[in-house]
Amino acid sequence: MSGVKEKKSCSQIMDEWKAFMWNPTTHEFMGRTATSWALILLFYIVFYSFLTGLFSLTMWVMLQTLDPYEPTYQDRLSSPGVMIRPQSDSLSIAFTTNNTESWDGYTNALDTFLGSYNDSIQLANNDNCTPDQYFLQDDNGDVRNNPKKSCQFNRTMLENCSGIMDRTYGYAEGKPCVIIKMNRIIGFKPGNDTNPAYVSCTGMNDDSSKVGNIAYYPAGGIFNKMYFPYYGKITQVNYSQPLVAVKFLNLTLNTLINVECKVVATNVATNDDRDKFAGRVYFSLQVSTSQ
Repeated sequence: MSGVKEKKSCSQIMDEWKAFMWNPTTHEFMGRTATSWALILLFYIVFYSFLTGLFSLTMWVMLQTLDPYEPTYQDRLSSPGVMIRPQSDSLSIAFTTNNTESWDGYTNALDTFLGSYNDSIQLANNDNCTPDQYFLQDDNGDVRNNPKKSCQFNRTMLENCSGIMDRTYGYAEGKPCVIIKMNRIIGFKPGNDTNPAYVSCTGMNDDSSKVGNIAYYPAGGIFNKMYFPYYGKITQVNYSQPLVAVKFLNLTLNTLINVECKVVATNVATNDDRDKFAGRVYFSLQVSTSQ
């Protein structure tokens, strides 16, 4: 029937395929002459070279606006974040006083964290600064004052929470130590010229009476002004964040207690409901005794 296509043989298909790959009559490779392929290749070389050049130019222009020592544009929070050590995913510290395994992890974590604050390391790397005043190290125009010095924060300043006088940080006797630290913000100076920032901890809601007495180290729970401002990890390689240790002296035992610790300063906001770690931190404590 004339309407039915004649089925091609295998040899015919192979001949057509060979002619498509290379046609000796028209000198075409895959349906195009050498000139056509050369023009296509030239087009894509020019096109992708243009894109590469445009991207490189954009990156170069952007990099000219960046300062390797300080962010040109900072999405600065109104208040630094606050965190505790020892740290757990749930921000909960629970242990039994006479069960060493229940608090071993906490004390080991504190040992590791405070290792860089050993007096010998601080003495070798940092300066003994003048307390109670901001340690300003401004640049002189385009001449950078780098590297900038850092002040010593010695582990012994945490006294009964240093892990030196009491290797268990009070956990063995049910008087645990918790370290409070502020996150670093370049150029931030907490407090003001008169009053430094300090830490205050209380029980939340109905737990206020269960917290008992609290001791702060250094005295008064102060973040001394000599540790501020922070100039960045490239500029201040050996910078040691100031810490405040909080020792809970007589917690109500066998009870879950919710605690709020906040940084008190004129320029540290602690009432942002969208960020519970802005200028404050919440965590729970439960000290148990065996029955």
